[in-house]
Amino acid sequence: MIDDLRAFAAVLDEKSLTRAASKLHLTQSAISRRIQQLEETLGASLLDRTNRPPTPTLLGSRVYEKAIPILRAVDQLVILPQGNAAPSGTFRLGVAHAIGDMILANSIKRMREEFPLLDVRLRTEWSPGLSQQVIRSDLDAAVILLPAGARPAAPLIGRYVASLDVVIVQSKQHPILTQGVPMSALAKEGWILNPQGCGYRAELARAVGETGESLRVVVDTYGTELQLRMIAAGLGLGVVPRSVLRASMSFDEISIVEIFDFSMTLEIWLVHLRELGNLTKAIDALAETVEAGFKPYAGVGPDAPIGGTRPNQPSAGFPSAIPAHRPHSGPAEKPDRRRG
Repeated sequence: MIDDLRAFAAVLDEKSLTRAASKLHLTQSAISRRIQQLEETLGASLLDRTNRPPTPTLLGSRVYEKAIPILRAVDQLVILPQGNAAPSGTFRLGVAHAIGDMILANSIKRMREEFPLLDVRLRTEWSPGLSQQVIRSDLDAAVILLPAGARPAAPLIGRYVASLDVVIVQSKQHPILTQGVPMSALAKEGWILNPQGCGYRAELARAVGETGESLRVVVDTYGTELQLRMIAAGLGLGVVPRSVLRASMSFDEISIVEIFDFSMTLEIWLVHLRELGNLTKAIDALAETVEAGFKPYAGVGPDAPIGGTRPNQPSAGFPSAIPAHRPHSGPAEKPDRRRG
């Protein structure tokens, strides 16, 4: 029936049986047969054949109006599996809470400029939830955070983007701690953190628990900028990726607390399933945009390719932490960014 509708629409578009046949690379008799089959299927006459060229009947005009969006949808359906086709339709993208502020605006701007037929739908959540939504095909792709040494869980396909050094911060004007302190010095302090589910908070709670204390959260809220403003006011300590801090409006009001027996390192990954179809170019553009957003801050070199291999570090908890009995003795190993 789709071929019959296409033949009927071509005759009306071209206002000529001859030109319609040429457009569809068919003979005129084949076009006529398809239109007759359509009329038999619908049980009605669609063309007034007393006119030259034939004109649509009243019902034929209504069928034509309904046929056009159907044929367009079929054409879009055909190109969906084609990786080299222009992205179109809906692109369902997830972004981890902690990095959304840095990449969302530029990513969406580029998507709209480069792929005008693409409708981007955004969702922000914690990384484990986003990964599961990609696996269930509720999302097409997600930008997530993983601990140093970890890889996206199968069946996800992961593209390593950059590493993040997560630091403990306090107010520069109203400092709570001196520099070079052990983790035990932080146990009784108040914290301004993300709600439950945040990887930073989970690892911080684990580290504080090893000192025999429990994490004391004085402000429990989403929003990195809001947290940093509260920290700058001296309301508590916090954790934030160093790159996010450098890009923050509160940067000049915040100081980093050096903890000699604790550190966190996270990695940014773009994850998706194997079959991308005509979203392939959109995924590539997204990876480039995310890398560019973090390049000034995260130590990613200008020649680092998208999708490079991640650092060869042992797997650790989320995020990775240096145990209390092994003081941090130097900078973290830089990733090997050759294409993996």
